Amino acid sequence: MRLAGEYGQLRSEMNADAWMYGTTTTKEFTNYRRPDLDSTAQVPEGDFTADTSASMYYVSLDTKGEIGWESGTFNNRGRGESHAIEVLTASTPAPYKAYLRKRGVSYIIAGEDKMDCRAAMEKLYQLFHIEKLLICGGGMADWTFLSAGMIDELSLLLAPVTDGSQGKAALFSRMENSDMEAPVEFTLKEVRQTE
Repeated sequence: MRLAGEYGQLRSEMNADAWMYGTTTTKEFTNYRRPDLDSTAQVPEGDFTADTSASMYYVSLDTKGEIGWESGTFNNRGRGESHAIEVLTASTPAPYKAYLRKRGVSYIIAGEDKMDCRAAMEKLYQLFHIEKLLICGGGMADWTFLSAGMIDELSLLLAPVTDGSQGKAALFSRMENSDMEAPVEFTLKEVRQTE
């Protein structure tokens, strides 16, 4: 638990407007709850903003519409209350968009069939005034935004502990159909030893 506290402190120091997580991580946070959809539901085209003045936002990448939200308010593991925003594509089913609207979860459309990272970042800024976003993973979400040139800085916390688990996501995991295969180089800015 001490390591989690250290991570939380460093995350707070970054003073971001929002955190972003991939579908798999958000499913873990929402206890793998499935959405209860009305197959006949229809919604207007475009984005849906339920709250544009929250003090913190939780952004979830969910192009297929798999996350079962209970409400538009997210609170988990001492992160404080935040408003949930889903990043969808135009091909995300209308019944899922209706489900989100009913629960007060905002969503933005970023891309047709495949997520457009640049469009997502522009809409998060324009609609919700998010200037600093922490992309917290998992590995596929991290790689997707890195390969789109949407990551300005990498902050990596290394801890002297392991559990030996197999099959866990890496810090960056390239999807099989990814166009970008070249390594990405970073310039070391700072090294700091914590407690």
